[in-house]
This record gives sequence, C-alpha cells and structure tokens, in this order.
Amino acid sequence: MTGLTETVRRFREGRDAVPPFFDDATEGPLAVGRDLFESPQTVELPDGRDLGYAEAGDPDGEPALLFHGWPNCRTFAAAFDEIGTERGLRIVAPERPGFGVSDPDPGRTLTDWPADVTALMDHLGVESAPVLGISGGGPYALACASETPERTPRVAVGCGVGPMQAVSPAARGPFTVAKYAPGLIRRYLRVEELGARYAPEKLLERRAAGAADYDADYWRGDVGKLLVATAVAARQGHGNEHLVTDLQLYASDWEFDLGTIDVPVGLWYGRQDRLVPVSAGRYLERHVPTAEAHFYPEYGHISVVEENEPAIIDWLRQ
Repeated sequence: MTGLTETVRRFREGRDAVPPFFDDATEGPLAVGRDLFESPQTVELPDGRDLGYAEAGDPDGEPALLFHGWPNCRTFAAAFDEIGTERGLRIVAPERPGFGVSDPDPGRTLTDWPADVTALMDHLGVESAPVLGISGGGPYALACASETPERTPRVAVGCGVGPMQAVSPAARGPFTVAKYAPGLIRRYLRVEELGARYAPEKLLERRAAGAADYDADYWRGDVGKLLVATAVAARQGHGNEHLVTDLQLYASDWEFDLGTIDVPVGLWYGRQDRLVPVSAGRYLERHVPTAEAHFYPEYGHISVVEENEPAIIDWLRQ
C-alpha cells in the first residue's frame, strides 16, 4: 500500500485505525503488539470502571506486573514478550485510567492505582507478583511498593520519573506546564499524535536525532516503532486528556512516603538519559531505604532498559 493511500486510510478510520507499524507486522514484538491491540482484555473494577490490560510472555509462567511508560498503554507488554517467554514469566500489563481501553477515573491520584492493580490481581487469581515500572510507570510501581507491599513484594524501576524536587527547574518544564497551563500541553500532544499517526517515520527520525547516542539505533529499530505504535494505541479510547493527567500527577505531591517502603526496590538509570535525568534515580536511591541502584555512564532512556533487560528480569524473579 502506498504511503499516501495508507495515510488516507488512517485519516478516515481515525483513532480506530490499527496504529502505524502494527498494521503490516508479521513477526517479532510488533506482531505481538498488534495482537494485543486487536484483542483487548478488561476487568470491571469495584467502582464500575473497566481496566484494560494485556498479557505476554509465558502464559503458564510466574506472574509479573509491567507498568507502561508515558505515553504508552497495554501494548507495551510486547517489548517483554520474548524475555518473559525465555524466563518463564507471565507478563501482565494493566493500562492506567483513560489510557487505551481503560475507563477514566476523574480526580485520581497515584495512591489510587494500587487498588486498581489489586482488583486486577484478584480477578486473575494472583496472590502476589513483582512489579516493573518503566519511565512514567515508575511512580506507580513505587506507589504499590508503599501501599500494597504484601501484593507487590519486589519492585523494579527502569528510567522512572522521580519527584519534581529530584530534578532541575528546567527538567520540570513539561510537568509544570501540564499542572498550570494544561491547554498548552493538550495542543502539543495533539500535534505529536498527528505526527505519530500520519508521519511515523519522520517522528522516529526526530526522536533518534534528539536522543542519547546509545538510544538512536533503538529508535530507528523495532523498539522505536513499538513505542510510537503503543503511544498511538494509548489515545484509542479517550484521546490525550489522561496523558495530561499523568503529567500533572508526577508534578504534584505523590501522597506516599518513599521512606516507609520496605520491599526490595531495584533502580536502573542511564546518565545520558535526555528524558528522565539521572538525578531522579539518585534521589530515589537516597530516599528509598531498600533501594539497590544501578547507574550507567553511556546509556540513555531506552538503552538502559534494553541493555539490562535480562538482568532486570532476573532481579525481579529472585
């Protein structure tokens, strides 16, 4: 299908269209991502909301929870399908309220998330499971470590967002704008959505050009394509509004005390990360009593997870 024809098709189908890079995938993580996009799973929560989730890896393996980054959703689980299968892990990836097929939860806070996760675990018959929070999923993983340690007894954070006091005023910029001028962020996200939907190859090149050196090839490969596709899928049901909510929550009081966490917490950060400064990881290392931190001088936002994926997964399985 020609590029113009494909663009016209996506425009006509709108947010119901299969995300770019999923539509013609036949193998690998992109094919898994397409399957997860086209076969959403949901659970009804006690308050009547539906929570979307996906499963990848070994369906008969030990369960592990994966909290997606920002602005991604359940289809991000495809990134861990291969390692989950190799290591015998059943990867369960819930998507946050308003993302993908999850219903919105007006007025939600970070500390509301552990209850949603607990309800999902009850539905799946899972008593307890370790958690991996990637990037924007990091604060949610730490919330579970704080609020439901008996259900989430081991938590790993890869390039996770930290409290705003952990980073410089310049690094707080997008979060501060989301909190005090959300309309500007909504417009920015709409432009980004259009780029991801109708000019995804150009978007990938911009991401590669602006990334750490070690991340550039990842952006141009299947990992970058998966991230773009799952960011499009995240807007499927409710657009960009709940992406804004996430930024606002990161910029607000997290409403739990890092100093009371007593389950093992593993941290993985790259010093060349241009999205989440390494200072976020340093802050968590100082303030989480159980933190075991790993810092890498050459890695960026994607590479710190990709290059350490086996080590992170093996740490979770201890």
